[in-house]
Amino acid sequence: MRSWLTAAAVLLLTACAGNPTPSAPREPVANAAAVEIPDEVARDYNNAQTLLSVEDYAGAAQILSPLANRYPQFPAIATTLAISLRHTERVEESMAVLEATLAAHPEYAPALNEVGILYREAGRFEEAEAAYLKAVTVKPDYALAHFNFGILLDLYLARHEQAVEHYQRYQELVPDEDKQVGRWIADLNRRLQRNTRAAQVAQ
Repeated sequence: MRSWLTAAAVLLLTACAGNPTPSAPREPVANAAAVEIPDEVARDYNNAQTLLSVEDYAGAAQILSPLANRYPQFPAIATTLAISLRHTERVEESMAVLEATLAAHPEYAPALNEVGILYREAGRFEEAEAAYLKAVTVKPDYALAHFNFGILLDLYLARHEQAVEHYQRYQELVPDEDKQVGRWIADLNRRLQRNTRAAQVAQ
């Protein structure tokens, strides 16, 4: 047995603030708490992560599915399986995996974040917001959830002031400043200032 720092998969999202043809930022690796697991499980999980990094989602799911069934006590495995399934358009299976994971680990932030992504992609924005809100509440330093919450608030709910707060929190949490997100923040702040000036003139 050894200590293994679990990690959610690195994803690419195609959304940004105020840009109709955004480039996709690479999301940060979301580390969970260190846990004790057998060495062979860590090896297989890392192999699956390698496949994810080259977008072989079906191959990753093939490795992760038996691991998730055998080791339900490690929610990172099931969450990464759900990510793999989502990318192969097996959305219902992905959600089922996440629901089972959250039933056993209701405050596992990476799973909550992934549920938020599935709800957002399905147009269920209120449920997506609830998932992201819970993720950042139970794990306030979880950069990935702040990033996705900001996208939801910005592009889908048009709550730009709140979006800026989550984008800024994301920037504070990542090791190196994300220049793309920095541009989103600057753009939103300019628009918010224009709206404030326009409202003052109208009065």
